[in-house]
Amino acid sequence: MKKNNILIELTPLLDVILIMLFFILVQSEGRMGSFYEETREALQEEFAILEAGLEEYLARHADEMYTLRGISDDYHALRLGLEEDTGVILVSIEADPRDSNNRWITIEADGNSTRIDLCWVNYYRDAAALTLNTTLGNKIQDSGNTVIIIAFRFDSGNIFVADHRLVSNAIHIQRQFSDLVTSVDIRI
Repeated sequence: MKKNNILIELTPLLDVILIMLFFILVQSEGRMGSFYEETREALQEEFAILEAGLEEYLARHADEMYTLRGISDDYHALRLGLEEDTGVILVSIEADPRDSNNRWITIEADGNSTRIDLCWVNYYRDAAALTLNTTLGNKIQDSGNTVIIIAFRFDSGNIFVADHRLVSNAIHIQRQFSDLVTSVDIRI
């Protein structure tokens, strides 16, 4: 067999291919530049929206913190008032979480605390009512001519109606005997 000696020169073909590749790269770089700019602008808009949301959240958070600090200051003033004889008497009904029949009344005033146990036996209930009225009357008389605030604190979900009525009646009796006594119910 005879070989044909055909010589093909590939240099002009390679030049054409390389020129075409160069044009494709230049066009894609132009598209990539515009894509980069569009993406950057979209991200800047998104960051601006997020920063506005963050500023709004921080403003709301600052308002809530201001309100909570005010409530905390009021609470500390009340507790300080209980300790410094400013005419605040805190009466609360508490119960053992394991046994709701084991409950008591706590009276806090002038930094002192008095506990009065409660039960369902009429004799002991009457004695508890007498002790409650006597203790409240003594605290009011010891305060002199200052305005007395009796704060009655209770958990409305874990209190018996009879216990609530017992304390409310005692506070009502004290309000009848003194014009300087006012009361506030605080439900927990």
